[in-house]
Amino acid sequence: MRQIKFHTTDRPADVAECIDVPDPVLTSDDQLLVRVDAFPINPADLLLFRGIYPRNPANGDALGNEATGIVEAVGAAVRGIAPGDRVISLRTNNWRELLLLREHELIRLSPDIGRETAAVLKVNPATASLLLETYAALSPGDWVIQNAANSAVGRTLIALAAAKGIRTLNVVRRQELADELRALGGDHVLLDGDDLAGHVTALTGGSEIRLAVDAVGGASTGRLAGCLSTGGTLVTYGAMSGEPMRIDPARLVFGDLRLRGFWLTRYLAETPRADIVALYQRLSTLVRTGALAPGVSSRFHISDIKAALAHAEETMGQGKTLVSFDQP
Repeated sequence: MRQIKFHTTDRPADVAECIDVPDPVLTSDDQLLVRVDAFPINPADLLLFRGIYPRNPANGDALGNEATGIVEAVGAAVRGIAPGDRVISLRTNNWRELLLLREHELIRLSPDIGRETAAVLKVNPATASLLLETYAALSPGDWVIQNAANSAVGRTLIALAAAKGIRTLNVVRRQELADELRALGGDHVLLDGDDLAGHVTALTGGSEIRLAVDAVGGASTGRLAGCLSTGGTLVTYGAMSGEPMRIDPARLVFGDLRLRGFWLTRYLAETPRADIVALYQRLSTLVRTGALAPGVSSRFHISDIKAALAHAEETMGQGKTLVSFDQP
């Protein structure tokens, strides 16, 4: 089978390799064999190549946060999954043609969810949903502010918040994104900058903001913190700038702010199986009703993995780059 590997950290397109390795085989009755047909390239994958994000040792030679495929074979003890089912992997070593999994390491999807949607369902929709629901008790009419609002997570958060009646302040670096994000349901789109807090106060009439969502790091984190109300929570789930976050300590001390980090891999490892299944059932329902539409903007064959990685870095935040194992 084909598998993507890298031995040294650097620019992804320079260090990625597509190699042939032996096919895995079922060795116990509780295992399943899944043939991967597609995977997306996430910002976290790119940061892993560059050494900014760590590999997950529990998953061995981990590379690839997402993948979808079709079950080829199941062990005698497997009851809830059958050959032919479409599934998504919950592991983080997914950029390989065949996956040897156990039932708790995957989610079975409804047949009416297509390959491309399935490929990008695990990370971004789940992250956006959990960020919105876990860290502050928000009600219709409340505000949440986020940077990297044009990212896949950011766009999904806009859609999920709009469905709940929660209002969003969406921070971007390019003004031309404003109309597109408003069309998704974003209430306000703002350019990042030193005057961010003043613009937020003017737009909201000084309303309370209890949740800020950060995917950028660097000085942008501090600017988000400056928009929070006393006792508010700032959750960081990414570091797209590659820089350590910078926050004025006075904002933490006198604003009594909470700083939290979110990592989906840890959530999936520590959360009861029933809650994980329920999460993806809710997301699948939103997909089927059209309330949630994970987007794919470009497609590559596995033989062009270097070009795919270069494209993903160049177009980060402009839709997902999808890689398939199908014949070109």
